[in-house]
Amino acid sequence: MARRTWSTLFPNFKMSFMQNEAARALPWSQVAGAELHPEVLAAAKDACEGGFELVVPEDEDMQGLTDLVDESFQRHIQDRMIDDGNPLSGLWNGWVALSERQMTLGAMRKRLAQLLQAPSLRRPSSAEWNLGVLLRRKGDAPVGYFELCVKQPEGLGRRPDSQPYLTNLCVAKACRGRGLGRKLLKLVEDFSRTAWQGNALYLHTDDDPAAFNLYNSSGYAVRKRQKDAEDHLTLYMYKNLAD
Repeated sequence: MARRTWSTLFPNFKMSFMQNEAARALPWSQVAGAELHPEVLAAAKDACEGGFELVVPEDEDMQGLTDLVDESFQRHIQDRMIDDGNPLSGLWNGWVALSERQMTLGAMRKRLAQLLQAPSLRRPSSAEWNLGVLLRRKGDAPVGYFELCVKQPEGLGRRPDSQPYLTNLCVAKACRGRGLGRKLLKLVEDFSRTAWQGNALYLHTDDDPAAFNLYNSSGYAVRKRQKDAEDHLTLYMYKNLAD
């Protein structure tokens, strides 16, 4: 039997919430440190083709952003869902989805706390500071998102300096198949190399074929494979930006 997901349990909640939520994010061209390299501006223009804009989120945008992130990584909670043949599946799966959403919202508020207080595109001096950038049509819910920080690459040995680290990259299901993920990744690379002076870009992903194929076909190499206690695989990857 098919497992119930957030959208099948609450088919109208997300749509009505996102339509009523005021999207207030700041255009990134108005954020401190937005004097960007021509390569970054060209990549941003390419990502915005089709009527999109790039914005830095404000606190009022966090609910809609959480919806996008949860939709994109819903596969991470599938092993906690139960088949709908079970009479308790509706209650259990709804609780799993709601609790996961609250955890996602809390974690994102914590990671983006300093950005929400003082929006900036400048390279951070602390690994506790994350940059989040949304892609959306003006006034609408986000259709794409990336989150970037600077830190020591996890599990990759000692390094004398920190490097840009991509902690999130996602595109709404309704907008997939248009190359938006690849365009956002190109933007992240150009931004990391020029604005944050990164020699390499690091990231991690699970064994999802679509995610792995995007990074692998874009020149990322696997540096480490790691499984947790539940046998979930994490792939640590990187790309040299100096080439």
